[in-house]
Parts: sequence; C-alpha cells; structure tokens
Amino acid sequence: MRPLLCALLLVATIAPARPAAAASCVMDIGPGIPPPPAAPAKLPGFHATWYGQSGYMRLCPGDMATATLAYYNSGSLGWVAGRLGEVAYLGTWESEPGQDQPSILGGDGQLRSPATAWPRYNRVAQQPAPYVGPGQVAWFQFTVQAPANPGTYRLYVRPLIEGATWLEDIGVFWQVLVLNADGTLPKPTPPDPRGTSFHIDAGVTAPDIALVHQGVQHASAHLDAFAGGARRTPSIVHVYVGDGTERYCCLTIGDSFEIVTSNRAWATPQAAAPDTWSADTERTELAAHEYIHLWQYDVGGNPCMVGVRWISEGMAESFAYRSLVADGVIPQANLDVFTKRQLRTATQQATLQSLEVSWPAAANPFAVSYLAVDRLLATKGLLAIRDWCGRVGAGQDWRQAFAAAFGESTASFYSRFEAFRADYVRSP
Repeated sequence: MRPLLCALLLVATIAPARPAAAASCVMDIGPGIPPPPAAPAKLPGFHATWYGQSGYMRLCPGDMATATLAYYNSGSLGWVAGRLGEVAYLGTWESEPGQDQPSILGGDGQLRSPATAWPRYNRVAQQPAPYVGPGQVAWFQFTVQAPANPGTYRLYVRPLIEGATWLEDIGVFWQVLVLNADGTLPKPTPPDPRGTSFHIDAGVTAPDIALVHQGVQHASAHLDAFAGGARRTPSIVHVYVGDGTERYCCLTIGDSFEIVTSNRAWATPQAAAPDTWSADTERTELAAHEYIHLWQYDVGGNPCMVGVRWISEGMAESFAYRSLVADGVIPQANLDVFTKRQLRTATQQATLQSLEVSWPAAANPFAVSYLAVDRLLATKGLLAIRDWCGRVGAGQDWRQAFAAAFGESTASFYSRFEAFRADYVRSP
C-alpha cells in the first residue's frame, strides 16, 4: 500500500510475549501509514475505506506485537457489534494466507495458528466499538506473533460484515520480517509472483500454507535474478490434505502443481536431519522444486519439464536448492553433506545416461541428477539451461539442443560427470 502524506501517524504498540531469541535481537516497528487527507464520499449500503495503519514489523523469533488498522465507514449503514449481518470484522484474504485461511502470524490456536487472541483463526479482529456509524472510523487492533524461522511473512486482510458481505479490497497487508536469532536481517523475499494463484482446501494448517508460499517466493525471486525471469503466465498451486490414496506429495502437471500435506514425503520428509536442515526447510524446498517445474513448462513445455528425466528433475532440484542457499536458508556445506550421503547410501548405482528415462528409487536419482545439473550450471550458468528448454520446447532434438546450449555432446558430459561423481563421493 502506498503511504499518504498527512500529519497523523499510527503507531504500533508492543506487547512482548517472551524473551528475544538472543540478547542482541531487538524488534523494530516501521513508521505508521497515515490516512488520506480527505474523507471519501459515502455510498449506499455497507462500505469501508482504508484509513491508515501502523507500520511493518521486524520481530525476533517468538516476539509479539499489536498492529492497528483504521477503516472509515463510507457506507450508509452502521456496523453493530454482536449482530450477525451487521457486525464488522477483518478476515484473512488473498494471497497470504488466502480467503478464510489460517495464518502463521496469528489466530486462535486452530489449524496450528498461534493463539494470539484473534476472534477465530480466519478472523483477525472485530470492530472495537459497539457501533460504528456512517462517517466514523473504526480502529481495529490485533496481535501477531513472529514464527520461529527467520524470513519474510505476510498477512493480507479484508474487512467484511459477518454473515452479509465482504467490503472493499484495496490490497491491505502486513509484512513481518522475522530476524535471525542474533538480530541480523535475513534476505527479504518478494511477494508471490504475478500470475500464480493459490487454492487452499479446508483443513490445511497455517504452517503448511506459509511454507508453500515461501518455497514459491524463494524460487521465483531466484529465477528473476539469475534465469531471465520467473513465469508470469497464469498458474495454480493447489494445497490439500488428501485422503491417503495420493501416490505423491508434490506433482506438477502443465500449468498447475499440487501439494498433499498428509503424504509422508511432506509430513515427515527424509532429507531433514540435524546436520542438514529442518523438516520445515525441506518442505519449503519441495514447494520451490514444484514451482521450478511450472517455470520449465512455461519456458519449454513438456519437453523441458518431463522430456529427459535427469535434466528436468535435476534442474528443479538445483534451482530450488540454489535459491535457498542464496537466501541463507540452507548453508552450502550442509547441502554437500546431504548430497554425498545420498550418493554413498544408494543401494543401486545408476549412470546418468540410464536416468534419461528410468528413475530407480534405490539409486537416489534426485541427488545424482541434482549434482549433474549443478555441474552444468557451474560453468554455463542458469541462462544456458533456459536456452536448452527453449530449444527443446521449439522442437529441436534434445541432444542437439544440449550441444548447442552447453557446448559439448551428451557423451562427453556423461564421461566427465562420472569422473567428477567418483571424486566427489570420495572427498570428505
């Protein structure tokens, strides 16, 4: 939301709930965003106009802060507390966490939302006065709590008359930047990429919603910075609990991907370990991986996304991990620990050439393919593999496209990679 010049500033009040994670970590609230210089015109029926808000927050993990959001009753009808069809609330909205969805920043404890005294997990605040008449301003207040993991979190809100109608949506949101435990600033991530919409089914928990958004945000930001841009064409991310029959936790088909949060690969990801990264970080990587598949489809269609298995899956793994390493979520050393462990513990060996079409789980093929694509990118960069996608998407034979994009034949690269893999596995 664009700040408007006016003398009145709204100031957030701070309510510390627990000691900061580290003595040097200190929360900070940005300047308030003031109201417009003139009152808007009134309209018949229920209406609301944004009238200012307190500033965005930098919080330490676990800190709580109270935010203020003012709405002007620009309609002809009053808002009456406790009366269904007339009482005003703030509800959760698109895109994070989604309409009527639970937020990782606050709630009532349901669906793993933090218990910050919201009226419900999807109702951020209710009108503060028994009656807010036409031409009056309601000063909504609500408490947010910083998640444990550093990063950028957002809460989109929209006013509504409960039981009657949603009021005007002008894109109001709060951005909470959770600091590292030592008080340093994590690399901020931008909002979701343009064109990507999220369909969240009932029952999905607040942390899972947040992790899917974060994976998409990390991956799309990295593509914007290093791969010629993230996709901007319409795409859908569908997140649901599932009924136990789903074979995969994460699957991309065409312009959409789905996350099944009840699937074991999402609920208890095997990559998480004390010397690699947390389960939440792995879930973030899974979402980032699927967004890369969406990007592949946008750049080169199915020939890029599913044509050559080790390239498509290795690209998704490499780009996703690169985004998390670049944003400070995963240390590069930890990624090496994980990759070497996967290669060393594989009970079946598979050559890169065999992974063009087959995908034996016992060979830990994701790790092999990640390492192979990482070798390609080490010398050529992300734009080269985008070039390959564009070529195969236009109908060029994939081996000819490989030679054109990477400057060597597949046979030459396969030989070079197998020698590298052997040395890599033996290294400490």
